[in-house]
Amino acid sequence: VLVVRNGWFSYRWTQIFDQGVTPSHAEVAKARPDSDRADQQFAPVPVEEVCAQIRAERPNLVVAPHVETSAGMLLPDHYLQALTTAAHEVGALFVLDCVAAGALWANMDALGIDVLITAPQKGWTSTPCAGVVMLSQRALDRLETTTSDSFALDLNKWHNIMGSYLGGGHAYHATLPTDGLAGFYDTYQEMAAIGFDALKTRQIELGRQVRALTEGYGFKSLAADGFQSPTVVVSHTDRSDFKNGSAFASVGLQIAAGVPLECGESAEFQTFRLGLFGIDKLMHIDRTVSLLDDALKQLV
Repeated sequence: VLVVRNGWFSYRWTQIFDQGVTPSHAEVAKARPDSDRADQQFAPVPVEEVCAQIRAERPNLVVAPHVETSAGMLLPDHYLQALTTAAHEVGALFVLDCVAAGALWANMDALGIDVLITAPQKGWTSTPCAGVVMLSQRALDRLETTTSDSFALDLNKWHNIMGSYLGGGHAYHATLPTDGLAGFYDTYQEMAAIGFDALKTRQIELGRQVRALTEGYGFKSLAADGFQSPTVVVSHTDRSDFKNGSAFASVGLQIAAGVPLECGESAEFQTFRLGLFGIDKLMHIDRTVSLLDDALKQLV
């Protein structure tokens, strides 16, 4: 396996593999800082280098985060397209983690994505209850030739369970979180009614406005230009009450605390994170930005 690591939550793959889950070893392409300053900016490994590594090492899987939650770092479409092309050249499947991508939907067919992972929370504005795994035909063909080393997480078994339901039948492997799944279905229908393209446009605009606002207050983006996500904004700070979120809580806002990257960051590294997920934010951009502005006026 080759993992593109852009922060803590793509480091998670390494932690999983280190627990002995197949495979027992993974190569890592780690995001790089532009300096050793406290406010260093990070960018993914240049895509040409990652593609060369794929062609040289010929992994079975290439795994990458669409948006790295800890860094607010986005892999743009051209980067993803290059990775999938290289992966397919050596017979590898390409897996994209889209949990933190919000409404920045990735087109699996256009980009050549084999496995897309997401979840009901965050961008889908629903309750955590399941993992969502979407498979290309290429991945489905591979699935039929593999045997899982997990009973509970046997992807082929769950694919067959879903097939039974889609065919109007019923099957059992484990008790399903039915209330959560029903709520997720309702949320999906609500978002479909608004329009996925419209939500993506709003997501990009919300991210643009929030980044402009935070930069206007003097907060430097962790992610370098060209890789800044509109779904999670991560900024440097020298205040511990910003890093742990308590400053924002004192004025009525909940944010996400800053976390490490496991990408060779400096000892003084400190961030805070703003998640721009959910229908309420996307449908009320001006209100969302205004509430954040009001909070920052009180804190800065």
